[in-house]
Formats: sequence, C-alpha cells, structure tokens
Amino acid sequence: MTAGSPPPAVAAAVAARLGCSVDAADEARAAWIVGGVTPALVARPAAADELAATVGAVAAAGGALVPLGRGAHRDLGHAPTRYDVALVTDRLARLLDYAPADMTVTVEAGVTLAELSAALAREGQWLAIEPPLPAATTVGGLLAADRSGWLAASQGRVRDVVIGIGVVTADGVRARGGGRVVKNVAGYDLMKLFIGSLGSLAVVTDATFKVRPLPERQHGLVLRGRTASAGLALGAAVEGALAVAVAGPLGSGPDTAAVVVRLGGVEADVGAQRARVRELARRHGAEVELDADAADPAVAARFSMVRDFPVSGAGRLAVRFACLPSRLDALVRGARAAVARLRGAWHADPRRGIALLEVAEAEGAAATLAELARVAVAHAAHLVVERWPLALASGIAVWRPMPAALPLMRRMKAALDPVGVLAPGRFVGRI
Repeated sequence: MTAGSPPPAVAAAVAARLGCSVDAADEARAAWIVGGVTPALVARPAAADELAATVGAVAAAGGALVPLGRGAHRDLGHAPTRYDVALVTDRLARLLDYAPADMTVTVEAGVTLAELSAALAREGQWLAIEPPLPAATTVGGLLAADRSGWLAASQGRVRDVVIGIGVVTADGVRARGGGRVVKNVAGYDLMKLFIGSLGSLAVVTDATFKVRPLPERQHGLVLRGRTASAGLALGAAVEGALAVAVAGPLGSGPDTAAVVVRLGGVEADVGAQRARVRELARRHGAEVELDADAADPAVAARFSMVRDFPVSGAGRLAVRFACLPSRLDALVRGARAAVARLRGAWHADPRRGIALLEVAEAEGAAATLAELARVAVAHAAHLVVERWPLALASGIAVWRPMPAALPLMRRMKAALDPVGVLAPGRFVGRI
C-alpha cells in the first residue's frame, strides 16, 4: 500500500516552508512505511518552531501526517487512513536543561532513551523507565506509545515520571503542559492526554522528567521453574525486586519457564534480597541457573532479552494481554493451549498481570488471533495486538475490547484535531 502522490498543495506548502528538510525520494519514503502505507513526503524538522511550521503547512494544505521518532514502535496501532507526510523528529535531539540537584531533566523529543540514560548516569542518576529498544526509542516515541517497560511494577509508568511536556497542536501552534520543576506542576494534568495517544492529539517537541539516584548495586538471578505455572507462582512470590519476568516457549516442547529477577539498591539490601530469592527458589523447587552482578554479560543479555521482547520483526503476530494478576496463570495456560501447534515464545510480568506472546508463523494469523481473542474474553483480559502481518491490516482490531471511554476519546479528538491532520485512523477505534 502507498499513499500515492501527495496533493500538489501539500507538497508545495511543506516544501516551501522547509526546503531541504522535505524528501520525496522513494528510498526516504520507503524507510517510513507505517502499517503497510508509504508516505508521500518525509519531513525532518531541526527545531520546535520548524516542526510547528511543518504541521501548520500540512494542516493548511488539507493533508495528514504521522509523527515518528526513529520508528522503533510504529508497528503499534492501526494503519493510517491518510498519510501524506512522515514527520520525523530525530533531529530534535538536544538536552535542553538538566539540574542534577533538582533531579529534573528536559530533553527534546528526538533524544533516545539510551542517550538520555548515558547523560544521567554521568551524574549518578537514571530515568527509571526502560522501554524496548532504548537505542532506537526517542522521548517522543516513549510518550506517544507509552512504553513503560519491565520496571513498571516497581518504578511506575511513563505518566508517573513526566512533569512537563511541550507539544505542537494540529493547527501548528506550540503549547505546554506541566512544568520544569516538580513544585510548579499544578492545575489540570492535560499533558497526560498525549501519553499513549500515538501522536493522534498533538506532536511532542520536548519533555521534562523527574529522575532518581541510580541504585548503588544491581544484581540478576535466572531461575528455572519446573513448569510454566510453577514459574509464574515463583515470580509472583518475589517481593522488593526492581523487575520480575517469567518466560517460556510455545509449541509442543517441554512445559518449563525461566524466571528472571532484577534486584537493585544499596549493597546490604541487594544481598538480603538475593538470599530471599534463592530461598524462594528452593521452596518452589526451582533451579538457580544464573546468579551474578548486573554487569555480568550473561545477566545483561538476559535483561535485554526480557526488555526487548518481542522484537523478531515484521510479519509476526505479537499480542499483549492484561488481566488481574490472580488470573494470569490460567490465561497463560489458555493462550499456550490455543497456539499449541505453533512456534514462538511468551513472557509475563506476574506482578502486573501482563503477558506477551509472539507467534513465529505468519500463515493463519487471522485464525490464531481469533483464538487468542477468545482466550482474552474467557479470562476478562484486555488484548492489544502489538504487531500483525500486513494481510490483516484492513480488518484488524488492535485494542480489544473497546474502552468504555471511547465516546469521550472521540470527542477529545474532534476538539483537538477536528479535520484529522494527526495520525488519522491510528488510535483506538481508528480515531
């Protein structure tokens, strides 16, 4: 699928405002396909004012755009119904303000999480959010896709660490929400509207985060549960860890699961946590496969595998379930049974009731998804299709069930973007 040639007014208006920042070359356009749809133009503004001018030019010409950072999470969401311009924010990559003593940092939307983490680490601090693919996840993408990562159970979600945000509205006007210091954040928390909205309400230009001291020490353990259910029970019993994930294979292989535990804190606390986890493993009949400092290459590799799952590439079906933690074991058993003849893998966060599942085979994806949707209904779970083969693009429902707030969400879209300039059709209910 392609967007075809842009309306002449869109091409002319955007090119006139930005000159060489607009690229209509086939190679450039192909690099920013979303949901099988190719943009007609690629715009890469280098400053917030230039970004605002781009959005204003597209809106004035009757066009539509999709905001993107480096494309790490563009598989999430529906295919856009219109896609004239790929608005790529990777050139907005400055650290605008960092006050280590105040524990706040403000960065432009194109800064990656890996770059931000490196800057904070030099001052002994961190942003306690670790999304998949941090080297390719920009701050704007982090907010738009709401990628909290596997630390969320202990450290909170994206919305818990953002205290200020700069955006450009659908008519090209710059606006701000929140502030740059914690004590100035008051009034209606409108900035939270934009988190997780896939750029359908505004384009993020910058964000201010509250940061924390880095843990003095981090440590990892990998435990092998006798069965998937035993692994989930062990993971749920772990307390005080930075993160816990349980992972296992799909298909007809052995019923087993690895429990990956990440500990952090002062030296004495980590030592005590480690002893408790090992005792829990003994009680649950689990084998200790790995027990080492977080800097150990084997531990770091396991952490990265959990953080980045699923990242196997386009064409594969990947879904996320969210349910009550007490229902998670039954849900995982049901999902595994539904795809018992297929290869793939599953990961779960037993403390949050989250399960991720990826199927390796693209053939029969529609039937597989229907089976998994039935599993979600049976266990009162929400299901999000994280990635899907392009053959499903026209009829797929990414979010199931539809939220009760959908009518309010539609009214909000109509109020902030009445003509559908920003990522039309991408969000819940194809807003």
